[in-house]
Amino acid sequence: MGTENDLDVFLRPRSVVIIGATQRPGSWGSFIMNGMLSMNYFGKLYAVNRRSDQVYGLRAFRDVREIMEPVDLAVLTIPEEFVEEAIVACGQKRVKGITIITAGFAETSKDGEIRQKKIARIARSYGMRLLGPNVSGTFNLHSQFNASPSPGQQLLPTALAAVCQGGYAFYDLLFSASPRGMGVGKFIHTGNECDLTVTDFLEHFGRDPDVKAIVMYLETIRDGRRFMEIAREVTKTKPVVVYKGGRTPGAARAARSHTGALTGRKELYYGLLRQAGIIISPTMELLIPLGHTLLERPPMRGRRVAVITMGGSWGVALSDSLEEEGLVLPELSLQLQRKLRDLGIPQRASMRNPVDIGAAGILFEVDTMLAIGREVLSSGEVDAVILHGLGRAGMLEEDSPSERRLSVEIEKHIISGFASLEKSTGLPVLIGSQHTLWESQVVCDLNREGTRIHNRLDEIAQLLSLMYDYWMKSQDN
Repeated sequence: MGTENDLDVFLRPRSVVIIGATQRPGSWGSFIMNGMLSMNYFGKLYAVNRRSDQVYGLRAFRDVREIMEPVDLAVLTIPEEFVEEAIVACGQKRVKGITIITAGFAETSKDGEIRQKKIARIARSYGMRLLGPNVSGTFNLHSQFNASPSPGQQLLPTALAAVCQGGYAFYDLLFSASPRGMGVGKFIHTGNECDLTVTDFLEHFGRDPDVKAIVMYLETIRDGRRFMEIAREVTKTKPVVVYKGGRTPGAARAARSHTGALTGRKELYYGLLRQAGIIISPTMELLIPLGHTLLERPPMRGRRVAVITMGGSWGVALSDSLEEEGLVLPELSLQLQRKLRDLGIPQRASMRNPVDIGAAGILFEVDTMLAIGREVLSSGEVDAVILHGLGRAGMLEEDSPSERRLSVEIEKHIISGFASLEKSTGLPVLIGSQHTLWESQVVCDLNREGTRIHNRLDEIAQLLSLMYDYWMKSQDN
């Protein structure tokens, strides 16, 4: 069990030493040094390298005990056979915490497990806390601290925190989330958990005022009863989203070789997690979007969804996705349909739900489009609205440059207007486009401005369904 001060050492250290710091490309000593140097870190940074006098312009000490000033945190990026010696040196230096990047312990063999237990005993004898081994890094962007291989420029200091038992894949999620204006402000990879565990950091982030929501990648829970107790408390005030790895025999085998984790039956884990008020993400890819959605969107207080789409086929496909997730598309009342007709929608366009704007031929009539959204959202007949099918403007090379610019601005105005309706009505509005930010200038610009646009129908449906699940759970607290 870690105390608040114990864990602050791993997220807000006043001084950090990288033991194994190097400029050798592709090495962990280089990755972590580059991560630290990519931020305007507020504390003192030291390097230990037995063969070099300097690393990236910093003096390189031969031994951590040569450093005259106090050291809060040591990050070990050295071969496994030197880890024990380094931990003893850190203990004699009175380092408070050690992050062990080095692998080759319990995740590989019985002998590795024995060596892992030994280094944990040594650390305890000096009163030090250990994170790892087999860790890929940590960061706290609110303190400009980045002991990870991720360049600081690609990380966003959001109110989302992440606690993961597997770290490398999560960096891929961060890289894909960053251009969409999403990310996590604080990140912990716990690795093999020879000392500190995911439960310790769940508790820590639950009390952290900078953190408003928590996402977790779990392969196993080593202290189940304590985890459940803490999760129940944290979920009373903050959403906690978990993706559980190792649910199938093949994945469980991969988890054992990856972190040495003993996984459990999917049904058992899911049941326990739900009892604790945790939201379960169906995929790893949904972790960060779901965390942001629960942070940013108004609550989804019911299962009724209206779809406003630019094509009938998209409406059919969205209807399938939504209903497969347990949501409903109610037929809009005749009174509401008449109001929509009065806005200028012709008879050939379907108004029942989905509302097919593509057939109406009013795509670029901004005031009419926004009036449709306002009428549907204020009708009391739905709990959320999806606008889908924009984002193609500006992609047609046959249009003149001036026509492309105009169409881009019109679509951006419509989408931004729908997003603002969310604030005025208090109902979720999700925007979908089949085009990614790499393909569409509209999507690229709006993502940069902070408007979330989703390019997968299943993602939209899953987000709304899980938002409703979270709202229902919050009513029980």
